[in-house]
Amino acid sequence: MKKDRFKDYDDEVRDLVLDFEQTVLNGESQFFDADELEIIIDYYFEVNDEKPLEKAVEYAEYLYPENTQVRLRRAHLMISHQQFSQALEVLMRLREREPENTDIAYSLGVALGAVGESKKAIEYFEEAASDGWMLGRIYSNMAEEYYKLKEYDEALKCYCSALFSDSFDDYTIYNYYDVCNELGRFEEAADTLKKFVDQNPYSKEGWYCLGCARRDLTLYELAADAFEYAIAIDKTFVDAYVMLSQVQDLQGNLGEAVTTMLRALEFTDHKDRIYRTVGSLYAREMNLDTAIVYFKKALEENPADADAFAAMAVCYLQMDDLTNALSFAKIALNIESALHEEYREGGNPDVYCSAAMVYDASGNYEKASECFDKMIATEYSSEQQYQLYVQFLYNHKVYDILIPFANESLDVYPHDRFYSTYLAASYFYTNRYNKARQVLPDVIPAMLAELCPEIMTHPLLGPLVPEESM
Repeated sequence: MKKDRFKDYDDEVRDLVLDFEQTVLNGESQFFDADELEIIIDYYFEVNDEKPLEKAVEYAEYLYPENTQVRLRRAHLMISHQQFSQALEVLMRLREREPENTDIAYSLGVALGAVGESKKAIEYFEEAASDGWMLGRIYSNMAEEYYKLKEYDEALKCYCSALFSDSFDDYTIYNYYDVCNELGRFEEAADTLKKFVDQNPYSKEGWYCLGCARRDLTLYELAADAFEYAIAIDKTFVDAYVMLSQVQDLQGNLGEAVTTMLRALEFTDHKDRIYRTVGSLYAREMNLDTAIVYFKKALEENPADADAFAAMAVCYLQMDDLTNALSFAKIALNIESALHEEYREGGNPDVYCSAAMVYDASGNYEKASECFDKMIATEYSSEQQYQLYVQFLYNHKVYDILIPFANESLDVYPHDRFYSTYLAASYFYTNRYNKARQVLPDVIPAMLAELCPEIMTHPLLGPLVPEESM
């Protein structure tokens, strides 16, 4: 059944747009007043329908060439096309003509922010906020500019002002949570988002982000409750099912996690992702036969699912079936290569990591190293994948690469004793005892004893190794 494109619009918008399409878009002349054309243009902006949008702006300019709101729409269209210098020219001329117009000030803020003039953009946004109209959108934009300036406290203040205004945008909720998450301010996020849902109890986005903040605090029961609320508000909210499944899994409830994921099948066009996630849940529990069943279901939905092939390769590797593991790893790499060349930048670290593990197990060091290099070159490798790479380098005694990589990883994860432990062992085997001595206080003793038993009894280093957890 064809979706009603006017579902979220009133009859006036529907009638104006249809009238415009039946006349002007068909080459006929039709009179619309300036306000009506603004409604038509704004509709096409909101639904992102490029061709009729351009035609509507052109027609408005033909009828009302000096109308400020029409010229503003032209500037907005230029901004959407990344024609920032042209947009700024239009806006500055309008500014000279109407210096008190806050719509112009807001648009100037957007254009200046797009060209990296964050401080000037903030000044215009503050001016735009003076009339008290659309504060949610204005404060959200201000927050983004403060974030670019790395003024994070101000950014969060602006996001909060946007959230508790009368015109908050759903994306503001996600942006607020993302910044708090990035800064590790989990309690602040949970407190603010709880206040937000208390005031906006039917905001599924609010409950979803609250659930994420509670998950970050390991408050899994409360997180599950928040995700359930989001689903109760919108039973088609697939992301909420995914996150609910995650916290159920973190609680050790594999059966519930699987059931929750399968509940989402009814509401998504990407069933392959649901089946693949279920397969991953079983794979982590080493129920490999069941995991493979779900990975195959994912491939029935999407035969070009490189992630599913890669996951199956790892399953077969864990089952000591190296033949199948290599076969599926090669298929995953071939699909990823085609996707990378076509449209994906950087590549998929999961595919490269899985293939590297399989090739390493097969004794093909060169191919494994090539896959790990591709994994590291992407922007989305996880810490777990970094650690697998460190283990690979250590097992093959590639200390000249391992040592700088582990030190760089410590810059990102300064309290992760995994890297310090591998550094201590690597320094020892390259006869850099002073370096080894420096990191010994931060090692995991039991791991170090397994990696490098000689260090535990070395006359210079043994007494310095911490004894706890040994």
